[in-house]
Amino acid sequence: MKKTIILMITILLIISGLPVSAEPEKAVPETASAAVIMAQEGTGRIIFEKNADQRVYPASTTKVMTAMIAIEKLDPSQVLVASETAIQIDRDGSNMGILAGEELTVEQLLYGLLVHSANDAANVLAEAVSGDIPSFVNLMNEKAKELGMNNSHFMNAHGYHDPDHYTTARDMLTLSMKAMESDLFCKIVSTPVYEIPPTNRYTEIRYLSSNNALINVMKGHKYIYDGAKGIKTGHTNDAGYCLTSYAERNGLGFFCVTMNAPVDYTGNYSFLDTISLFDYGYKTYALKNVADVNEIVATHDVKWAKDGEQVVLTAKEPLEVMLPKNHKADLLTTQITVEENITAPVKQGSVLGRVDYYYDGEMVGSMDLIATRDIDRSNMTMIFKSLWNIIFSAWVMVPLTLVVVVLILRSVREERKKRIARERRRQQFRKELDR
Repeated sequence: MKKTIILMITILLIISGLPVSAEPEKAVPETASAAVIMAQEGTGRIIFEKNADQRVYPASTTKVMTAMIAIEKLDPSQVLVASETAIQIDRDGSNMGILAGEELTVEQLLYGLLVHSANDAANVLAEAVSGDIPSFVNLMNEKAKELGMNNSHFMNAHGYHDPDHYTTARDMLTLSMKAMESDLFCKIVSTPVYEIPPTNRYTEIRYLSSNNALINVMKGHKYIYDGAKGIKTGHTNDAGYCLTSYAERNGLGFFCVTMNAPVDYTGNYSFLDTISLFDYGYKTYALKNVADVNEIVATHDVKWAKDGEQVVLTAKEPLEVMLPKNHKADLLTTQITVEENITAPVKQGSVLGRVDYYYDGEMVGSMDLIATRDIDRSNMTMIFKSLWNIIFSAWVMVPLTLVVVVLILRSVREERKKRIARERRRQQFRKELDR
């Protein structure tokens, strides 16, 4: 029925002579999650947001922070021994059944943390980093401030509910983008199933299965998303369903965060909202090449350049920016900034400026501008410089200074003689008057 209506509208547009878009722009989707944000990878350009600064509970998405710190501080191959205090967790929370005295590597614990969302794994890693849980929580809050997560506060390493354990969708976006800079983190969060072999306390293999239905077909086919590569789910009664995610297609990556999502007969809206937003992003936007290394962007005068040669500036690297698929060329503008006083010699590849790209007034990308070739100093400049160096060299300055000093002393002496002679004449004149 819907296709029929669209077809009829299209026929009417054709008859009326109005332009018909072969691929109409996709409308911004409605979302059921309480707080949502989506941004482009790399640039951080916000594509969509709703209540992004509203305080929410992060649940197990907290483990993104725990994992990021553990990766920064620990060697993945390091073997850790689980303590009695680390495994003392609320059993209604997720865990991987770690036993006191069990030996596991940091990497195995990271898989347990991020794939299986194990609270006990979070505690073992926290103790390994800081010695005890409270000290690690302090480190989490310090890291949050360092990243600019000004509306977040942590009370534990795993996200089990606490009224003072909170964040925002925007802060979780910041955290997720930072964490995904780690290759190990990316590898782990994109893993649907992981095996932990027998340990000193277990005789059987443990199979860890990700709760992220975007990447794990074992959770069903409904939410599997082409290009999804993580990141972390979370759920408590107070937090609702939470999801921080990442997808990439044809070089275009998006981060999406959905917090406090409901579940009804339609499904889990942490996944449904994320899928709708990803679809919107890939339907609406595409990468466009705007900077080519062989394209002249600007020229500029060079002081003391040989033959008055100008420097030719081009983009340091090719640059692709995200633009609407139906973008208007006249809305894409540039702002070029070049150093004011460029002086020869100039070396090829020297960064001498920058070009910023704007679409409809919003910056969409920027690139350094470099010199395309060497520029030498002019011969006259070289001669002048050589003479200057000779004049002010020690071989010239020392004798010259001595000559100047001698001349000054001679002048002072001559002046003193003249002054004495004048005084003598005055005295002789007074004597003659007295007679």
